[in-house]
Amino acid sequence: MTSATRPVPRNSVEEPVFRDMCRRFAAAEAEPRWEQADRERAFPRDFFRACSAAGLIGISAPEAIGGTDLGCVEEAVCMEEVARVNPNLAVSILVQNVANALLYFHGSDVHREIAQRNITGECLLAIAVTEPEAGNDVQNVRVSARRDPGGDWIIDGIKAFITLGGEADVLVLLAQTDRSQGRRGMQFFAVDRASPGLQAVPIDTYVNRPAPTYRIMLDQVRVPEERRLAAGFSEIMAGFNRERIMVAARWLGHMRHAQEWALSYARERHQFGRPIGANQSIAFMLAQNQVDIEAAHHLTYHTAQRWDSGAPIRDIIMDVSTAKLFATQAVLRVTQNALHAGGGWGLTSELPVMRMAMDALVAPVTVGSYEIQLRAIARQLGLPCD
Repeated sequence: MTSATRPVPRNSVEEPVFRDMCRRFAAAEAEPRWEQADRERAFPRDFFRACSAAGLIGISAPEAIGGTDLGCVEEAVCMEEVARVNPNLAVSILVQNVANALLYFHGSDVHREIAQRNITGECLLAIAVTEPEAGNDVQNVRVSARRDPGGDWIIDGIKAFITLGGEADVLVLLAQTDRSQGRRGMQFFAVDRASPGLQAVPIDTYVNRPAPTYRIMLDQVRVPEERRLAAGFSEIMAGFNRERIMVAARWLGHMRHAQEWALSYARERHQFGRPIGANQSIAFMLAQNQVDIEAAHHLTYHTAQRWDSGAPIRDIIMDVSTAKLFATQAVLRVTQNALHAGGGWGLTSELPVMRMAMDALVAPVTVGSYEIQLRAIARQLGLPCD
C-alpha cells in the first residue's frame, strides 16, 4: 500500500449519521457479547458476521466486491465507537480491515476472492507478521519461504502474538523469501490455517481475551504460488501507518468509556455527605482526563483526514506517530484516573474499571512501541537517532 497505490475513498457519509449507526451497532452487537467472550477467552464468531452484515468489514474495499469504499475517517469512527463498548472486540475489526486491504490492493484475483469472502462474513482473517525475536524489528523476520521444484512455497518458522491466529480461516503471513535481499526479500502469503504443518498455540494473556492471541508454528507448510501476494516490507510499513491511526481511534474510544464511567461514579458515590466528584482532587483528575480525550480526538481525526487526502505517507508520518503515541500514553492516564476514582471498590470485580485499566496496558506495545513512534518523530525533526 504505497503512496501511489493506497486507496483514496470514493464514497463519503455524513459523520454524525455514520457515528450514530456505529454506536447503535456497538450497543446491539458488541455490548451483549464481550463479557462472556472475555470470561471464556473466546472470539464470538457471530460478532464477525454481524460486523459483515453492518458493512464494517472491508470499509476501504471497493463496492465491486461488497466493500463500502469509505475512508480512514469512517474507519476511525467505527473503531472509536466499538471500542467505546469494548476495545478487544474492536481490534478484531481492525485486523479484518488491514488484512483485507492487503489482499485486495496487492493481490491477484485469487486473493481478491478471499477478500470478498471476508467482506461477506465467510472468511475470518488474521495478520501474521510479529515473531518471538522480531516484534518492532520487522525487517528481521525469520520465518522463511523457499520455492520447491514443483513451484510451491515451503514455509517454516514461528510467529507470535497473532491476534485471532487460532480462529482465522486464512492468515496473511509475512515471510523471508530471499535473505540476501534484506527487507526487499520479504513477501506476504495467504495461508490457510488448516494447512498441514501449521499449528496455532494459544498464548495466555491478561488482555485482549475476546480476541485471543497465538503462536503460529509452521513446519514445512506448503503454499501454492498463486497464494503469494505482490506485497512485502514497504506495503506492511504503509499498512502499519494506517493501522496506527486505527489504534489511536481504538484507545480514544476506550478513554471515552472510562471517562463516562468515572463521571457517573463520581456523581453517584457519596462520602462525607456529598458526591466524591465534589472533591477538588477527583474533579481536577477527571477534568485532566477530558483534556487528554479532546487532544487525542483532534490528533486522530486530523491524521485520518490527511490520510484520506491522498498526501504521500512520508508527509504524514509525523501526524501518524504523534496521534498514535499520544493516544496510547493518554489511555493509561485516563484509565488509571478512573480506577483511582473507584477507590477500593475499583479493585474488585463488582466494578468494571479494573478491567478497563488492564485492557489499556496493551496500548504501548501495539503496532509499534512508544520508542518506535518517538524515533519516527525525531527523524522527522531532522534528528537521526539510529
